[in-house]
Amino acid sequence: MLSGVFVLLLFLCQPSIAIVIKAYYKANPLHDDKLFNDSLLLEAPSNSLGNCNSICGPNCIYFGFNFKQEKCRVHYTTELTNAAMEAEWRYYAPYEPIYKSKDCLGVFRTGQNRSGVFRIYPAGCVSTDVICDMETMGGGWTVIQNRFDGSENFSRNWNDYKSGFGSTPGEYWIGNDVIHELTKANTSSLYVTITLTNGTTLFELYETFSIASELDNYRLFIGGQASGTLGDQMTEHDLNGMMFSTLDRNGDKCGCASYYKGGWWFNCCYHAFLNGLYNTSAWWGPWYPTVSTGTMLKKTSMMIRRR
Repeated sequence: MLSGVFVLLLFLCQPSIAIVIKAYYKANPLHDDKLFNDSLLLEAPSNSLGNCNSICGPNCIYFGFNFKQEKCRVHYTTELTNAAMEAEWRYYAPYEPIYKSKDCLGVFRTGQNRSGVFRIYPAGCVSTDVICDMETMGGGWTVIQNRFDGSENFSRNWNDYKSGFGSTPGEYWIGNDVIHELTKANTSSLYVTITLTNGTTLFELYETFSIASELDNYRLFIGGQASGTLGDQMTEHDLNGMMFSTLDRNGDKCGCASYYKGGWWFNCCYHAFLNGLYNTSAWWGPWYPTVSTGTMLKKTSMMIRRR
């Protein structure tokens, strides 16, 4: 039986969000840790699951990816029998789900327990692809922000942050409209992670997190208990109640977004800001004082989950 969905790209019915879904994929655990030599179309180096999917192409039938070896193998059928045992191979096939989950917690509750890229339906006809973390604190976390190599520009205008930018499994901001849809019931928690260049990963968990609609400038509501190894730099420094700001739209009184070149909830200006200029000293205090400069930082993520 196939299990575990992998999705490429993004589709939202609203015209402001213009990336189109390409395909759904499901992992096949029966073929885990096996190397198949029959029905093989090609083998190529690949540094990510998304890249391997691209190598497989638009009419992809079946592909295997080895995370450790960074190899991709494309097959023209799923009916493979000629196998040798080789660790870390994982295989994926096209799949179209019946149940449409609102978020990654919904996906998790369908039995998907391996982290990856999934399609979710935050509201109505709207769908988007996201990374789902299925391991952290019991799983079911929807990743709303993902940064790890600086390949995506986060110095963007209001409409970009409204609609979202980037693509999974790479760097992205899911979009303020989607974040609002996912959190408007005021039942979500926020989990922030920062990985330093020395490999240390730190986190902070906020009990409550939501944002208002665009009519109220995506105002931030964050509170409840805060715990973790980063330290609370969001509620302690009064980001609760702050409006969102971008390069072209100032939501605070100090013009922080245009000065620090990224969209965020500022309060003249900040002790926490995860959308600065990647790997530069101009990104002052991503999470101050624990992370005092952007040159210390390798990865960031923001994840939400319904309580």
